[in-house]
Amino acid sequence: MRALVRGVVAAQIVSVLALAALVLTGALSPHRDALRADLESAAGRMLRIFLPYAALVLLNLALRLLPSTDIRSATSVFMLGPLTAIRPLVMIVGVLYGLSKSRLLETRLLGLFILALMLSFEFSLNRRAARAQAVQIRTLV
Repeated sequence: MRALVRGVVAAQIVSVLALAALVLTGALSPHRDALRADLESAAGRMLRIFLPYAALVLLNLALRLLPSTDIRSATSVFMLGPLTAIRPLVMIVGVLYGLSKSRLLETRLLGLFILALMLSFEFSLNRRAARAQAVQIRTLV
């Protein structure tokens, strides 16, 4: 439960930082309308990567509601595990694809900043979980 709360709190912090960067970028930009259009276009391209990935994850989570232990185990081993493993790659590909046709430097810098936030968030939570798991293993052994 603590890990869940820690993840939610960390996600909110990262989201606030991303929002602050977006607001600051918009406030300082000399061409706000062009920036808005460029950001919307980049976000639309990112959705082409992120939505199918999210749908696949949600589908597999929905399958876990079935009362079959075999299906729940299979979704963990064959889908959720690999989907979790490729999540950083999906983040990178999604953001880079989104930025690939952006016209403004501000859009590219903002996208790369948010990608760095997402990857550092992922890395820090994974590192913390690995440390907690190591402590649990040492306690058991």
